[in-house]
Amino acid sequence: MIDSITPDSLAREFLLALENIPGVSVHNMQQQAATGPFRADFLIEASIAGRNVLLVAEVKRTAYPRDVREAVWQLRNFVLHLDIKADVVVPVLIAETISPGGRSELQSEAVGFFDRSGSLYIPAPGAFLYVEKPARKQQARKLRSLFAGRKAQTLHAVWLSGGDWFGVHEIAERAHVSPTTVSQTLIALERSEWVEVKGAGPAKERRLSNPRSLLDAWAAHQSGTKPKPLRHFYARAFEMRELVHRLDRACDANNLAYEITGQMGGQTHAPHLSNVTQVHCRLQAGPRQEAVLEAIDARPVREGWNLALVEQGSHDPFIFRQRIGDAWFADPLQTYLDLLQAGGRSKELADHLRLEKLGV
Repeated sequence: MIDSITPDSLAREFLLALENIPGVSVHNMQQQAATGPFRADFLIEASIAGRNVLLVAEVKRTAYPRDVREAVWQLRNFVLHLDIKADVVVPVLIAETISPGGRSELQSEAVGFFDRSGSLYIPAPGAFLYVEKPARKQQARKLRSLFAGRKAQTLHAVWLSGGDWFGVHEIAERAHVSPTTVSQTLIALERSEWVEVKGAGPAKERRLSNPRSLLDAWAAHQSGTKPKPLRHFYARAFEMRELVHRLDRACDANNLAYEITGQMGGQTHAPHLSNVTQVHCRLQAGPRQEAVLEAIDARPVREGWNLALVEQGSHDPFIFRQRIGDAWFADPLQTYLDLLQAGGRSKELADHLRLEKLGV
């Protein structure tokens, strides 16, 4: 949060958002109320759909699930000891950013919320308000950075750890990233409560404790992200397995890293479709790429393609690939994420792959 964003300014943004909704008016706002040992940052008297509503608000900088539970406990105890009469009392959390997990927890606890994206939720009986807005650019950038680049490699290594405990240096070695990148990524995972922690200092260890929520968030990000551009080719082949085998031999002869993904990859990991007529391949960039394409007699086309290539700039994206039969394939997690961005029956295959191989 930048210095100009204060609890007062956040509260004013909340009031403005309320007053922009038809049928809502704000009558009064009181700061720093307390009932015994419990406090609230603001008490806001409002009229919503003809009903008098008292909003008991706490303001936080950011709100992840752990922060939400602390705020809910504080707000509920404040309301329990409140001696102000009102038709309806609704606890509300106001923050600059609220994580998706934090929002879900607030909704399950029937506690209202507002963040600077403009999203607003007031679960008042007979006066329910819900406004959902896209994440602000700053929030979206933070999310994108977690599921892209080196941090995504770190997440991938964490995922492959299953339920085992791991340390920072172990993940750094497995993911081919720096310990600093691992530490930054794991802090974000802790805030979202996707990992649990034991120990402290150099002996601190973590393990993946909520794989479903992590994968849901990753899948949502992937589905909403523009896929990398593909180069389309046609290579003569009686069937796609023959094309995969020829591609493997050509890449091996030219010392070029690759992995098969998309529907061919999904079908290899968890057969589901009756037929696959196209091969998606992630291929290491470089001058030897043209030699591979020449070896398999692949020519660029706009329509009628059976081979799609996406270039990679280094070996790192291939560190989790798996050798299956006579070819290299992206592992089930990467294949699942790639299928979410493809068309046709890819989404159906992605759901099947997640059920069969990812287990959540």
